[in-house]
Amino acid sequence: MNRSKKRGRRKRDPRSNEIDVPMAPMIDVVFLLLIYFLMTIQPVEVAAHLEVLTPSSDLAPKEQEDPPSLIRIGIYSDGFTFDDSTVNLDLMESFLSTLSKASRTQSVLIQCAVDSPHGSLIQILNLCAKYTLKNLSVVSAN
Repeated sequence: MNRSKKRGRRKRDPRSNEIDVPMAPMIDVVFLLLIYFLMTIQPVEVAAHLEVLTPSSDLAPKEQEDPPSLIRIGIYSDGFTFDDSTVNLDLMESFLSTLSKASRTQSVLIQCAVDSPHGSLIQILNLCAKYTLKNLSVVSAN
């Protein structure tokens, strides 16, 4: 038996540039790191950071306020209407000014006809913004 050869070892060719890297220890380290991170992770509970407003039981219930009446502004190809009354732009501005002094939370429904000019809607929206009316709804009218 030849003693120069050891069992289980290959002779390395000195001309070869290949390096034999053992993969089993690397895989073991990866699995150990994976187990470590899985065991030490602290998940963030999203529900714990949500703000929920709940009614308090010690307060008396508020008296219900009457809902604000609805003001209808119509925009048509031939002009404007305010609560079904034909008005011009100057009269519309005075109505909106008076309305905003009474209540800025007044509900305003703007009905815009299909054939109405786009600029007319912009004029009404600018007037509502000028008098800080905020509860606006724009719908299409036939």
